[in-house]
Amino acid sequence: MPELLLITLYIIGGLALLYFGADWLVKGAMTLALNLGLSPLIVGLTVVALGTSVPEALVSVQAAIGHQGGIAIGNVVGSNILNIALILGLSALITPLKVDSHLVKADVPLLTGATFMLVVLLEDFHISRMEGTFLLLCIVGYIVGNIMTVKKTTPEEDKIEGMEIPEDPGNNFWRDIALLIVGIITLGFGANFLVTGAVDLARLWGLSEALIGLTIVSIGTGTPELATALMAAYRKSADLAIGNAVGSNLFNIMFVLGLAGLVAPLDAIGINSSDLYVMLAVTILLLPTVWTGRILDRKEGFLFLAIYFGYLYYLWPA
Repeated sequence: MPELLLITLYIIGGLALLYFGADWLVKGAMTLALNLGLSPLIVGLTVVALGTSVPEALVSVQAAIGHQGGIAIGNVVGSNILNIALILGLSALITPLKVDSHLVKADVPLLTGATFMLVVLLEDFHISRMEGTFLLLCIVGYIVGNIMTVKKTTPEEDKIEGMEIPEDPGNNFWRDIALLIVGIITLGFGANFLVTGAVDLARLWGLSEALIGLTIVSIGTGTPELATALMAAYRKSADLAIGNAVGSNLFNIMFVLGLAGLVAPLDAIGINSSDLYVMLAVTILLLPTVWTGRILDRKEGFLFLAIYFGYLYYLWPA
């Protein structure tokens, strides 16, 4: 079998396994948590958010184990740029976005601070185990803070429109456990296939692993977020569209990089300061729109898309 075809099968197969594994993991974890008595909003902001970040986490952990720090960090940086510039850009073209949820509004300044913190941490283009531990502690603090905030409000006062959490999840403990286990195993195989294919593709085409992480891997692992945001925009649920992108970026920085950095120190080989500055810039551009209650309209959506495709053009060798 030609090498390029085999690599393509590895990448496509890995992405498919990541998609189904994440879906099974989220379904199992969500219904299990609801049956344990957690409120739907807490489940949406914690269990679902963590579950949808697991593909990025396992890909980055797999890359960290293989000492491919460029893929691990490039996956996070590329995903964060994609979530705002591409996903919100496309969503704004479907329908102008205006955020009402207080929780989502609070998350955007947090994301700006977390992104700036990551730029500072990567000043030496290295994530140590200590820094990974620090990032994981940050995500624990974020989750606890969200839970405390939700407990002080009612779902009517601060619900995220469009978040599909079943009110009656059913009660099948062993099915939920089975979904969790099968989802985790499937995600593990998917991450292994995707990283193997990405590394081989970089070698075959003479590209840096960081470039593959910033583009192909991040686009692949960001597909679930893209589908969720576009469906939310189609249903005119701006809170879910923006909250999905912002929450994913927060978890990418603190959970994904934290876990990968704890597993093995990461060297950002092939990552440039310009990549980090683009990530910070698109995050800052989102801040005034959400914080002031303005609408993210189609013109701004075009701006975000122009930034994303301009960035890809800058990255990809002629």
